[in-house]
Amino acid sequence: MDHSILKKLGLTESQAKGYLALVENGRLAASELAGLIGESRTNSYAIAERLVELGLAAKIPGGKLSYQAENPARLNQLVINRQKELRATSQELAGVLPAMVSTYRLVSDKPGVIHLEGIDSLRLIYDDVIKTGQTVHVFPSSHDRDDPDIAAMIDAQIARQHKAGIATKALLRQEVYESFRDRQNTLFEVRPAAFTGLEAQILIYGNNIAVTTFSTGVVSTIIVSPPVAQTFLAIFNAQWNYQGALLAGQ
Repeated sequence: MDHSILKKLGLTESQAKGYLALVENGRLAASELAGLIGESRTNSYAIAERLVELGLAAKIPGGKLSYQAENPARLNQLVINRQKELRATSQELAGVLPAMVSTYRLVSDKPGVIHLEGIDSLRLIYDDVIKTGQTVHVFPSSHDRDDPDIAAMIDAQIARQHKAGIATKALLRQEVYESFRDRQNTLFEVRPAAFTGLEAQILIYGNNIAVTTFSTGVVSTIIVSPPVAQTFLAIFNAQWNYQGALLAGQ
């Protein structure tokens, strides 16, 4: 029987051979297993014990300790467990990637790009904003308030940045600007934008650009690059200053 599929599930070659030997031969002592898979008795014992830990084999007590394969249906549970582990690892990796990319950028002079999906990507960006501690310049998306939960997250982030002493400047489409203009203070400024709406939200903070789309699920791309950040900031400031001049002339 081909054991390559078992290796894809994370088993070593010896563990895959050991499990198949148990499936095909029934109850086996470690010494018997060793002869079937070409391993020493000590190694075969360790392999059998690992299969027990994975839920793929069971110990059969008696005068002579032996092992027996669990139903191969247990392999589905192994897949589920690995998926959970990968999701947890992915979340942990997402939490440290911005710092790693920033460090890489300092020593390599190459821009770093991180692509993330899901609402957690937005949380990651907002956490990174707090860690960076620099003024946030915002081009909002016309879809960023379609979902009430995301809208609440954005409002919570505005309050969070204010509490952390981080200034926020946002160019808002006219109808949104009208609802936020009276909420301005020294750390939160808004001006009307010349455009009617953008498909993506763009945040500029420090050497970072974070672009998030909301219309087909939350998808974010973070670019860590001073030249790119400076370019986007220049575009933002041109629009900001132009709108400021218009407001002053009213």
